[in-house]
Amino acid sequence: MSRYRSYFSKNNTLIEDNRTNNSQNPVSEIAYGTLEGRVSRFIFDVDLQPLVDKLNSGALNPDLIEKHILNLTNTIRIIPELVGKRYSDCETQRAASFTLELFNVEEDWDEGNGYDFVYIDEQFPSIPKQASNWFERKTGVDWSVEGGVTSGSTILDTVYFEDGSENISLDITDYISSRIFATGSTGFTGTSFGLGIKFIDEIESGSTLHRQAVAFHVKDSPTFYEPYVETIVNDRIIDDRDYFYMNKSNNLYLYANAGGNSVDVIVNSVTINDYQGNEAAVITGDSIQEIKKGVYRVNYEASTSIYPDQVIFNDIWNVTVNGRTKEVTQQFYLINEEQYLNFDLSKRINFDNYFFNIIGIANSEIIEAGNTRRIVIDARELYPDQNNNLPLNLEYRLFVKQDVDHQIDVIPLTKVDRTVAGYEFILDTSWLIPQDYYLEIKISDNDVYDVKKPISFTVTSTEIV
Repeated sequence: MSRYRSYFSKNNTLIEDNRTNNSQNPVSEIAYGTLEGRVSRFIFDVDLQPLVDKLNSGALNPDLIEKHILNLTNTIRIIPELVGKRYSDCETQRAASFTLELFNVEEDWDEGNGYDFVYIDEQFPSIPKQASNWFERKTGVDWSVEGGVTSGSTILDTVYFEDGSENISLDITDYISSRIFATGSTGFTGTSFGLGIKFIDEIESGSTLHRQAVAFHVKDSPTFYEPYVETIVNDRIIDDRDYFYMNKSNNLYLYANAGGNSVDVIVNSVTINDYQGNEAAVITGDSIQEIKKGVYRVNYEASTSIYPDQVIFNDIWNVTVNGRTKEVTQQFYLINEEQYLNFDLSKRINFDNYFFNIIGIANSEIIEAGNTRRIVIDARELYPDQNNNLPLNLEYRLFVKQDVDHQIDVIPLTKVDRTVAGYEFILDTSWLIPQDYYLEIKISDNDVYDVKKPISFTVTSTEIV
């Protein structure tokens, strides 16, 4: 399972009847109410080019994308005592029991470089007035409709807030797909220059004694809570070549490399020959799946009603490379299903019998953002064969520490790849914000698990701000 984060390229908060620009402020307030009836709306765009580059290079397979999730963190999410309290200006109250909507921005706009966040700009004449703002999308160029929401703008989704402290987490898969794939998608297919968040019309049009607002960390947040779109790709490798149990579907992989680099090939067919050299199956077409660049998968099941165990089969891959066709022959060993399926407690794993070495990253290492590491988990047993040929159930988690008692998942528990080389996963630091990180390994046996002591590393950036 691969994860990739795309960050905002620009953002701004548009305040009704206001020409000031606050795009560089680290926080956005989305508001409604007061006797003046002034509302505010948050608009933003996402930098999708790095994601497109990953897809074009084959590092991520577009056919295996599960979803794209928009994430924004509420500024009081981890400070519950502020729920319902007023802001320091004594005129703004933290809203509760409301619905926000996500809308498409249909006109091009500039971010600007303002910082100050004020609701009544007439009271602060010295603050620079520049686009974008409520009236203008670019300097001297007005929005078709003030406030950035044109007539008939597409509403992609809504999200309900009960307490007002909730984060935003919205599935915008169709929208992102329409922007990165020329073929569009089954959902949103319009022209877009970004997205916006506002209260629904019924709430925006209301008036209250105190302004009601909800606030989120935005692009220039000096914290770890910078908003992003997370892309989740179901490309986990589960290679059963060394654990080929009978009477179950097993995965067999081909890894194509040239000069140490993964390369794309055309897999024409895969022929399975049994232990006597007889043809057992021929796999073609959509049954051959490319997982990522240079990695191909087929499924095959061997039945105990036809074949004995403890015999060797061949899988013969017919491939075309640079216009030339060749065959690649590999082997796998049939294991009786009783090693996999049993009805007693004899197959329990003793966690204390295992220790792990993490190869590919060192404890306390400093890594420049952009590096991609292959992390190998070297699992050793004090007493070999304790697991009776069962594969291990390993997961990894990447997190940061907010304080001693508060951890924030960057990559939640994710199952590691199991290849013919062992247990491993790819750590892509290109989307990691410069920060101290912690990497831990979890080993599970049914509902029982053990978490090994994490290692720490630091991601740095050479970018000049």
